[in-house]
Amino acid sequence: MTSLKKQRSVLSDHPSRWPLGTSLSLNDWADGHVDIEAVHQAGIKVIELAWRNDAFDLFNPVNERTCRFWIENSRELGISIWTLHLPYGPAFDISAVSEAASVEASRLLCRLMQLAHEWGIPMVVLHPSWEPITDEERPQRLEACRRALSVLADEAEALGIRIAVECLPRTCLGNSGREIASLLAADPRLGICCDVNHLLLEAPECFIREQGERIFTVHMSDCDGRDERHWMPGMGSIRWNEVLRALVLHDYQGPFMFEVRRPVPSEVAACWERLIEGYDLAYPKAIELP
Repeated sequence: MTSLKKQRSVLSDHPSRWPLGTSLSLNDWADGHVDIEAVHQAGIKVIELAWRNDAFDLFNPVNERTCRFWIENSRELGISIWTLHLPYGPAFDISAVSEAASVEASRLLCRLMQLAHEWGIPMVVLHPSWEPITDEERPQRLEACRRALSVLADEAEALGIRIAVECLPRTCLGNSGREIASLLAADPRLGICCDVNHLLLEAPECFIREQGERIFTVHMSDCDGRDERHWMPGMGSIRWNEVLRALVLHDYQGPFMFEVRRPVPSEVAACWERLIEGYDLAYPKAIELP
């Protein structure tokens, strides 16, 4: 271990203490593109499970059993399942102006939260809407979403899990810190999944400084500042030293969850080390011993 790493190891407020995580697609897993042993060998300690329900229907008992097997296999390697990323799209849009459609979307999400509970997954990530959303309908959609979030928060508490509402890009609901705060006003039990790649209207570090206490988990990838890209951190416009510093100052507990498309475990681990090295150079006093 280098002297610098020895210094890091004694600090309680350094990003290197956060477990390294990555989001994995069940669709990719089903297609043979996930090597969970390679994930383990790369030092990735936690994973998120995500999927497109039109391509991997988790309501199908066969797929459910398959996913359960993957979870058990991951845990045997010492990998924790941190979050279940609930699917999104018209069928899962709790902001639908039609009350019947919103209620049905909530029903589907509750079924999946029940699976998270059965599988011992402590948190779900939820998209507050689908898009496009016009300016005219936005107030109605926000109100519908808040009503549904209140119901889902009750269900989550009964199941012993937490809901992290994800900030979203473009015309989706939750595309700014102000709007996320408005949605979370529906229930104090709700938290945020801070996806820095989605924050196109404000700098991610500003969002974190304003909402830090409500951030339950993160999605980390880079973008070009114009739209989401899910690039590896360092390939786009995000100021990563400032993002890490803002999370540290708000006592974020981790994990640092990569959300890049079809991640290569060794590349994720190497990127994380580069981010830590960059942070140490930008904030050298943060690694000074007392």
